[in-house]
Amino acid sequence: MGDRIWDLFVELRKELLEAQKIRAQVMAFKITSAAAAIGILAKYDDTLDYALFTISALAAVCFDFIIYSYSFSIKRIGCYTRDVIEPALKKHGRMPEEMKLWQKFLTEKRTKQTLSQFGNLGVTGLTVLLAAVSLFFPYRRVVSVPLLAALVVFFATAILIALILPRRLDKQWTDS
Repeated sequence: MGDRIWDLFVELRKELLEAQKIRAQVMAFKITSAAAAIGILAKYDDTLDYALFTISALAAVCFDFIIYSYSFSIKRIGCYTRDVIEPALKKHGRMPEEMKLWQKFLTEKRTKQTLSQFGNLGVTGLTVLLAAVSLFFPYRRVVSVPLLAALVVFFATAILIALILPRRLDKQWTDS
């Protein structure tokens, strides 16, 4: 029984590492593509419409949704490992009773970190701010108002997902 549990633990760990790797790659692509789009638009600012900056901002928010999806997947794997696999490993794996297992350790307050989350949201915030400001130069009600509304809705949704939902999930996944 212990060998099967260990094999499942190893497979879940591989899946978790792959999800972390893909999430980091999506973050890097988001930052690179947002910077490149802003750079290209800035270079041709005399011939292009400033409203095009909203494309980069909306794309950054959509990348955030993908990044958060991977973050939730990582949390699910960690929660299952903590609640199901690690207790079984402790029971069948001849581990000392006082040994704190990894996922249980990660639920402690001292191991929490959110800097990457704020950095990721900060990049999106900067692109959204640039796009919002660009919609006023020139201000055209028929173009600027709908694009500004879309930016506000998308960015507010990203903020809610980034700041509120993880706390609710943390509580749910920590208290179980």
